[in-house]
Amino acid sequence: MFIKFFKSSFFIQYLVIGITGLCLWFSAFLTPPGMPVPEEPTPLYSLLFNLLHNMPLLATVVGFFLILAETYWLTRILSLHELVLKNSSLSALVFLVMMSFLPEQLTLNPINIALAFMMLILHHLLISYNKPEHLDRIFAAGFFTALASMFYLPFILWFVFVIVSFLVFRAGNWRAWMAAVIGLITPFLYLAVWYLWHDEFITRALEFPAFFSRVMVFPNPFHTDFWILSGFTLLMALWGIFLFQGGPQKTVEVRVKTNILLWTLVFTLLSFVFSRSMAIFHPALAMPALAMVITGTLIGLKKTRVAELILMIYFLSVLLNNLFLHNLVN
Repeated sequence: MFIKFFKSSFFIQYLVIGITGLCLWFSAFLTPPGMPVPEEPTPLYSLLFNLLHNMPLLATVVGFFLILAETYWLTRILSLHELVLKNSSLSALVFLVMMSFLPEQLTLNPINIALAFMMLILHHLLISYNKPEHLDRIFAAGFFTALASMFYLPFILWFVFVIVSFLVFRAGNWRAWMAAVIGLITPFLYLAVWYLWHDEFITRALEFPAFFSRVMVFPNPFHTDFWILSGFTLLMALWGIFLFQGGPQKTVEVRVKTNILLWTLVFTLLSFVFSRSMAIFHPALAMPALAMVITGTLIGLKKTRVAELILMIYFLSVLLNNLFLHNLVN
């Protein structure tokens, strides 16, 4: 029943989604989790951390509204590029629930910020599909990749994702490559000047290779609820990908754009090895693609009773974990 309700995209659906988000984040508003401590070199996130870490409630409120904005923006992107068959708000609901499935995530953190930049990158790349000479958007994709890496350094690897998009679109040429590279290095030029001005350039520059010299180092434990809910999410994702790929035939443009989003799953996995203390937050980078495949599958179902039951169990599991179970099982 609620799948049919969220197939539409009107104010009432988004109001319900906002209320759902408030329910999922309710415990965080009462007992705000601390912002994750930055791992250098992340100059922009370190600045935010210094401003907000002593005000955890404000950080939680900012994080909540950031997730809401990403929720509605993702729905807009999927609808604009016809990546789901209908102008549906169901993707917003699925995305919001998956983005809130651990209490630790219910605050402002580097991954949520990087995710906003990732949506900017997707927006520019998808629009550039029909305009291969749209160099300003390709420059923007490289530029936002660099900015995102200043909040979460492993995101720098997503520049390869920008290059892969050229291969998928079959539209790359030397000007597109140069526009992307210039976009990438521009923020770092400003950062280098700042460090030179403060006589910190060599020290800061050495932090980058030092960071990437360690892989698969996870100082924070993965708790029981993380494994259970991650496994549940993974099963739903595999089910969604299998049915979504075998769904109704799409135009060449839609298939190509769908493949771009599916490539984000690959780069989420590749960059995970450098996530370190952000490992429990890192899977959020895969949520836009997972929301797309799960939503596309649900919209195409003729009989939705079993799917609705599974989604309800998933939602209640996340809600109960955030409110009560997390402290009991860990």
